[in-house]
Amino acid sequence: MKIPKLTLVLTLLMLAAAFACESVEDVRQYAAIETYPTDTVLAMVPVKKALIVIAHDDDMCAIAGTASLLNKSNWEVGVLSLYRTSERNAAHIEACRNILDTVMFVDLKPEQIRNDREENRKGYYAVPRDSLNIIFNRQLMEDEYLRKIREFHPSVIFTLDNEMGGYGHPEHVLVSQIVVDLAAEKQIQPFYIYQSVYTDHMENSIMKRHAARMKSWGFPGDEWDQAKQIYGVKGMPEPTVQINIQSAAKEKMAYLRSYEERERKTLGFFIPEFEKYDAEEYFQIFDREFFRVIKN
Repeated sequence: MKIPKLTLVLTLLMLAAAFACESVEDVRQYAAIETYPTDTVLAMVPVKKALIVIAHDDDMCAIAGTASLLNKSNWEVGVLSLYRTSERNAAHIEACRNILDTVMFVDLKPEQIRNDREENRKGYYAVPRDSLNIIFNRQLMEDEYLRKIREFHPSVIFTLDNEMGGYGHPEHVLVSQIVVDLAAEKQIQPFYIYQSVYTDHMENSIMKRHAARMKSWGFPGDEWDQAKQIYGVKGMPEPTVQINIQSAAKEKMAYLRSYEERERKTLGFFIPEFEKYDAEEYFQIFDREFFRVIKN
């Protein structure tokens, strides 16, 4: 029996719509279900200069929406991370072009940063906190970060958290701890430190998904649980504020998609399936960025 053309078209459209809805609902399970106070502090900061201080360029993926919003509001926004390669650094500069003003690098080679490169330890595996200053050349790193932070002289610093470092990467923890310590010692004087964190539901659901995927690929998939045990925490610190970033959806999505395929896959572990959606649709679901705010 021949199916009328109009009926066939309508059927295909309905199937496409059903598939889209199913996909949206599938990714929605990783979005925050908690609500925190909307940030009011940034609007009152007298000097509009913010610096994102991180270990690796893609560590700012959960800060990019807020960075764009601040930049649109006439803030001077910069980012500081460790040097990678000339090609990767150039890509990072291009990725940040529409969301902030200044991209800076701490020009230290990997062999200057870590003392355990011959031990075949995975670089992203957590290490005990009391070993950080042994495994890493902390003083050298601290001196270089301090010099660059003072050069920019921010009134607000954005980092990852200094307890879990997002998912446990020791370089995340160390760089964020350096910022906290420098501020406590008054060697730098931001008014506030905003630590990028996930809510409990986001963290648990996303990391559970990540562990299952790693196991399906033949890896242990227990890195996150091991990191929590090593650091003696239950996960990232709880947020104190949220910032709605829907109006920066296009800019944030463009930033995420600017990376090469390998880096996009890594980002996809922690920002699930972002490449399958347009910006407005995706960031209507993941519409907020969350921070623990530390007053200096």
